[in-house]
Amino acid sequence: MVTKAYEEYRNIALKPIIEKLQSEHYDSIAMLCTTLKKQCNKMRELEKSESPLQYVVLCENVIAEVEQHVTNRRSVYIPYVHTLSDKVKDNHNCSNCTGTCKINHDMHIMDLNATNDTMAKVLHRLQMATLPLYSDTLYPDEYRVLRSGMTLLETSLTELFFLENNYLIPKIAEAQKNINAGNN
Repeated sequence: MVTKAYEEYRNIALKPIIEKLQSEHYDSIAMLCTTLKKQCNKMRELEKSESPLQYVVLCENVIAEVEQHVTNRRSVYIPYVHTLSDKVKDNHNCSNCTGTCKINHDMHIMDLNATNDTMAKVLHRLQMATLPLYSDTLYPDEYRVLRSGMTLLETSLTELFFLENNYLIPKIAEAQKNINAGNN
């Protein structure tokens, strides 16, 4: 069952969906990553014991992978969705292309799914690393701030994956079908 919070995505066209994802998810995740990197740097300056620093290194690695994920969305998928939307609007038909329309439509959906799977594994690694560290009495406040931020990052990515998988990818597939993208 889809909650009312996401119901609006069902009726939004492809181009507005990607713009909404950018403004409400990609941009906020990128800002959160910037904040979390600062928190990691703060912990490196304050903490000398090994266990919290191992967590900081893991967080830095996850943050770097998330930043790469968001950069990929911004540089590859947002432009692709704009191009695809324009082709649908212009009643383009890929089955009649003379060779100038080799966008490789199928690869975009496969790559979206693959990168979401990769990010899910990254987040799982982070969850597993935090399991033994739940004691709030052993680690400084800076650790709890970082851990809370990483939890927020995980929640944001989980929501983004849900929206991409349930609304963006099906709308991309529908737009591809509308322009006969599988026939070129």
